[in-house]
Amino acid sequence: MKRVKKTKIKSPTTRLRYPLTKSISLIGLMGSGKTTVGTRLARKLGIPFVDSDTEIEIAADHTVSEIFEKFGEEDFREGERKVISRLISDTPNVLGTGGGAFMDRETRKKLKEKTVTVWLKADIDHLVERTSRRDTRPLLRAGNPKEILRKLAKKRYPVYGQAAITVETGAGPHEKVVGDIIWKLNQYLAKEIKKQDNVKSKNNHRP
Repeated sequence: MKRVKKTKIKSPTTRLRYPLTKSISLIGLMGSGKTTVGTRLARKLGIPFVDSDTEIEIAADHTVSEIFEKFGEEDFREGERKVISRLISDTPNVLGTGGGAFMDRETRKKLKEKTVTVWLKADIDHLVERTSRRDTRPLLRAGNPKEILRKLAKKRYPVYGQAAITVETGAGPHEKVVGDIIWKLNQYLAKEIKKQDNVKSKNNHRP
């Protein structure tokens, strides 16, 4: 009997359908996968990935934990503000930001204006499991990690909700999260192009 050849249907989430003119900034609580997902997303889109915490450590010649311990959170946020401002480039990249970066009013304004902000939203249990793998989170050393993350979520999630795109991330494969981001990016970029076309059309019809 002749075998029927199956045709592979490509998922619409595997490629970006519109030109990317801005960088993509990933926001979310610690453990939400910003670095892991960001690296894969950048590879998929063929653009660089940069991590703000890593760049801060290079600039300060201290780890994030050391900066918190020696100079305090306020000093760290000031350095973070400067580094993120530098990393937002005219050439699109994927930028992974620290969990508190989007809470800073100045940084948030800049990210919303200059990048496509993507919130990687995760439930608390997932965040606890992931952050427990490494003891490098200064904010989690002050008490029960689950309680601290719950309080941070209560405070930060309403602000994170201002992101242009929200994608749920959990225990599933990172590639699925990447696919979900690209799918939502396509929707977002299509709307942006439509807005621009409408503005051009109105301008052309002005007397």
